[in-house]
Amino acid sequence: MTSASPTPAAWQPAEGLSGRFEGRAAFEKQVLHFLQQAAEQGWPQIIVADADFADWPWGSAAAVELLHQWARRGRQMTVLAHHFDHLAQRQPRWLQWRKTWDHRLQCRRMLSRDVSRIPSALWSPQWAVQRLDADRCVGVASAERSAIVPLGEQLQEWIRSSSTPAFPATVLGL
Repeated sequence: MTSASPTPAAWQPAEGLSGRFEGRAAFEKQVLHFLQQAAEQGWPQIIVADADFADWPWGSAAAVELLHQWARRGRQMTVLAHHFDHLAQRQPRWLQWRKTWDHRLQCRRMLSRDVSRIPSALWSPQWAVQRLDADRCVGVASAERSAIVPLGEQLQEWIRSSSTPAFPATVLGL
């Protein structure tokens, strides 16, 4: 980790954003807070995972602006999903961002047949947000290593052994 990157202990989340959250509005607030901190702190790596990202606020102007700010610093994002249909159909702002920053983004399709096993999470070495019940948007957010490390290991395992490159930014045809 470089000296420009804060350690998890050095960065403290805004009051009320660490710990348990419940409801769609609280989850959206967590996503935007995560992206804001990633942009401001220059987090070098982000992994996001969900079965389909159907209810994520990726299409909001605020989320896309924060993603632009974050990506300008030369960072890398991995997006894990069972399928990308909802992103393609419902998130045009995110799709445009994805085309612009394709060189900073890796999309991977999760190969599990059991969609319920797929985590719904945002992860960085500094902060983690995980929905434990995606239907009710109930989850936890933490800067504690005891939460960050196991989630990061789980997501890395998905990347290594249970996913394949997918969802290209452009489709070339002859």
